[in-house]
Amino acid sequence: MSTEFSIVTIVKHRTPQLNNLLSSIERSSLLPKEMIIVWMASPSDESLLSSDSFNIQHCFATHSELPIAKARNRGFDACTSNRIIYLDVDCLCPETLLQTMTEQLTNGRVVSANITDLPCQAEEVTNSVLKELAAMPVKAAEQQPFVHFDATAFAITKEDFSQLGGFDTDYDGYGFSDVDFAMRCSQAGLTLVNTGRHVFKQFHMHFNPPLNHLCDLVANAELFKQKWSCYPFCDYFEKFAELGYVNEDYEQNGLRVTRLASDEELDAFFIEQPCEEQPEVAEDMRQTA
Repeated sequence: MSTEFSIVTIVKHRTPQLNNLLSSIERSSLLPKEMIIVWMASPSDESLLSSDSFNIQHCFATHSELPIAKARNRGFDACTSNRIIYLDVDCLCPETLLQTMTEQLTNGRVVSANITDLPCQAEEVTNSVLKELAAMPVKAAEQQPFVHFDATAFAITKEDFSQLGGFDTDYDGYGFSDVDFAMRCSQAGLTLVNTGRHVFKQFHMHFNPPLNHLCDLVANAELFKQKWSCYPFCDYFEKFAELGYVNEDYEQNGLRVTRLASDEELDAFFIEQPCEEQPEVAEDMRQTA
């Protein structure tokens, strides 16, 4: 059986994380045929990175910035292998992760891993840090419901991805295209298999809750409800309602923005340093991308 596979990642400014991701892939026990890097914004000095270990193809936005769903689809469309692993630019791969994901991937399956947040800045990732993390115990592979799907790192065949229609590009900007994708995977009868292995997620500065994406989240949640007759699970809306940014009766009367945050309010939710709190909050953030 062929183990040929492609990797897709999308990038917007986080080039230190991208360099670390590439380094981790180059140390993998099984190397990809190719890596497709989709640049969501204007090119930078890092936009023509290459590797001596595998081919890298760069795809660029043409007129305006690419939204998340469109960027992901563009990367998948460019792949020439049937087996495809999508990795968020923040990922770091232990040596055997890609091989394990590839070997467990067949048509009808989506293969995932456990997402473990790194407690340090991207610039502080060293070989000793990676060796220590690689020693973390792994679990046996298991089938899971798609409520556990996490778009940070997953593998799917190009055939299945095409039959699903990829990520729904009606979701514009930040929020819920991955939850919609998981719903459609489940509806199509695909199986989610967690390898039990870890993929490590590098820190980047962000807002928690993501108040900077309030308008995107509200618009995309309304689209989700139109499609699925319910809102996607998201603790953020309760927090936003409590703070007065959205209406408290949104479950009954629809979700709408009631006010925008000031710069001072945004600053209060800005996370500049990695912290060891709230792994479940970190997971909730990932599942809105």
